[in-house]
Amino acid sequence: MKSKWLVATALILQLPLASRADRTFGAATTRNSADVVGERVPSEDPVLKDFHSLGLVDGCINIFRSASPVRDLGMPTASTQQSEAQTSVATARIQRLHQFGIRTIVCLEDPENPETDNNAAGIAKANQLKARLAMERTAAIEGGIDFVMLPMANSGPHSLENMSDAEVLSWLERVTDEISKDAKTGGVVFHCSAGHDRTGMVAAFIRIKYEHWPVDQAIDEMRRYGHNWVKYSRNGGVSSWHEDHLRAIAKMLENSK
Repeated sequence: MKSKWLVATALILQLPLASRADRTFGAATTRNSADVVGERVPSEDPVLKDFHSLGLVDGCINIFRSASPVRDLGMPTASTQQSEAQTSVATARIQRLHQFGIRTIVCLEDPENPETDNNAAGIAKANQLKARLAMERTAAIEGGIDFVMLPMANSGPHSLENMSDAEVLSWLERVTDEISKDAKTGGVVFHCSAGHDRTGMVAAFIRIKYEHWPVDQAIDEMRRYGHNWVKYSRNGGVSSWHEDHLRAIAKMLENSK
């Protein structure tokens, strides 16, 4: 137990000063960052993409967000079997997570809804996603890390695009309850694919639920860490349906007090 806290504390102390200040004070508003889409906070690890500590959350300092650790490895176009080189890199990245004290990966990607067209290219991409998730799961289990899937899609059938606020809240509660539970016994990293949209939404909900941030402050952080609100917008890029859900959920939580 002591080593878990030492590893997590050591990693946080290595973070760039600007990132720690940004995370601690969160003074900017959504309006100030609304003109730029894309991540503007560098990853806190040179190997793992979009890897960030959430700082102190619910009494824990071992909760992290990231992109999929194997997202950039790809898959052969003619096969969904990974090569020895891909397996080796995946294993090395899982080992790196383990060295940071991570003992649980919470994956938000949905292999049954890859958000692709129903054509040959889309089917190939869907198969590649399933193979990539299988590769990550195998590497995690072999590396001593639990692999938990709580899937969600950004768009398409049965996705954040068309679910009710209550349904999204139910999913967010399941995800954050899992993260909170797992963080009591070891480090946790949660991720979707790029680590921007579904991951950003979960991180924003953590800020609202546990740290009592105003919803606009949580959304501002979500955008600065790469959320593409223009891509997932119904109102011409003013806001995404991820953000609309969060604003409605924040009101629901406030009214339930």
